[in-house]
Amino acid sequence: MRAFLERSALFTGFWIVLTGGAGKPWLPLVAILAAALVSLRLLPPRERRLAPLAAGRFIVGFLARSVAGGVDVAWRAFHPRMPLAPGWRVLPTRLPHGGVRVAFETELSLLPGTLSAGSVGEAILVHCLDVRGDVHGAVRAEEARLAATLRTDAERRG
Repeated sequence: MRAFLERSALFTGFWIVLTGGAGKPWLPLVAILAAALVSLRLLPPRERRLAPLAAGRFIVGFLARSVAGGVDVAWRAFHPRMPLAPGWRVLPTRLPHGGVRVAFETELSLLPGTLSAGSVGEAILVHCLDVRGDVHGAVRAEEARLAATLRTDAERRG
């Protein structure tokens, strides 16, 4: 029941953001309830706790790293010598397959000069604008932040 209420609240927020709250009152109610029920069927709830303080730090850091990523790419594009050394890295991860890893891979694409291209077994394939940098360290630090926020097994093992 808790998962149903949480997802209903989430879908209500999506509905308001997407529609501005417009529409007939019964339509959002039906759509939200249906979406919550279908989501529970397709992605059953698991015991995973969100650490509120870590989540706040993660969001602030995520926004800062997103801006830094944009500035880094712009700097490289406008630099007279375009300091680039593009290449691929296969980086191991301790995050479990599924939603947490997908979120991590998506978030990696916002780090300065990186683009996640999916998983290969227990590793993530990352394209880098400059492979001379400490890509592995940056990815490992990001993994630790996400694991701490979601309190995953990777955090407990790491």
